[in-house]
Amino acid sequence: MTDCCAHEGPDSGDARFDVTKVADGVYAAVAAPAYKVNCNTAIIESDDGVVIVDTHSKPSAARAIVDRIRAITPKPVRYVINTHFHWDHWHGNEVYPKAYPGAEIVTNQITREAMRQKGLKRIDDHRRQVPAEIARLEADLAAASAPGERQRLAADVRLAKAYLVEVRALEPALPTIAFEQTMKLYRRDREIHLLHLGRAHTEGDVFVYLPKEKIVITGDAMIGWTPYMGDGYPEDWAGTLDRLAQLDFTHIIMGHGEVASRDWLRTFRSYVHDMVEAVRHEVAAGATLDEVKPRVTAKLAPTYEKPFSRYGEYRPWRAGLLANIERTFAMVS
Repeated sequence: MTDCCAHEGPDSGDARFDVTKVADGVYAAVAAPAYKVNCNTAIIESDDGVVIVDTHSKPSAARAIVDRIRAITPKPVRYVINTHFHWDHWHGNEVYPKAYPGAEIVTNQITREAMRQKGLKRIDDHRRQVPAEIARLEADLAAASAPGERQRLAADVRLAKAYLVEVRALEPALPTIAFEQTMKLYRRDREIHLLHLGRAHTEGDVFVYLPKEKIVITGDAMIGWTPYMGDGYPEDWAGTLDRLAQLDFTHIIMGHGEVASRDWLRTFRSYVHDMVEAVRHEVAAGATLDEVKPRVTAKLAPTYEKPFSRYGEYRPWRAGLLANIERTFAMVS
């Protein structure tokens, strides 16, 4: 059941969330599809404070969630957990220690190193690249004639410019606590398990498990549309999800998309497994990448195109699949 919506401000931004109660004291802030993607956030209230999982692509989005937390509870945020190093899951980190002095930011050691070595560089990359992105959008807007397209492009220009202002001012907040394989937080009324189950979306994906509530929070190791594999490990991914499946849970708060049931785990895991096996089969037969793409697409489309197209043109299944095939082809060849 949707509890309410949170957003940056009246008509000013793209950080819009439907806040849904998943269990007593556990909420999923599900990000609406946006030009500059925001991740979902999990809000976990305990007897003495709040735990947050993931902090979005920019500080303004994190501040929208802070406002929502304050409407839920006066308790302070004590821990912020980052599931992986991608920009849309941690660029809002800086907001929490400012809003809640003493808040600790937590991830595993692999992810912290990836944030330090790759994530900080990507912030600089964004600062350099977004002006050119804005110029391309403005050129497309100038050339567009259809009213609907002009409206969409004008909104994208505005959001890209707003993002550039934020990324230029970022004060990246790296985790202050890092663990290896497992970390457990014991509150009087709740257990929170932080688990590294293997490589999937990144080398260091963190899963958050609430055993009593039977909820798992996956970051982008599971999402509601076709997974991004650019930093991923397609050959390991299904095995990591098999280890996830050994946990006793009924609800999944994913990195993107609506709260899901175990049924989506089966579908998502099968897609990753079947895509990898199809590419392996073609590579073993000596096929080129240009030959593999249409063959694997034709093989998988009858089973997976419909379930992975719930979000329509926001994240088209076939475009995502082709990128997944390229990544897998490069790794198995």
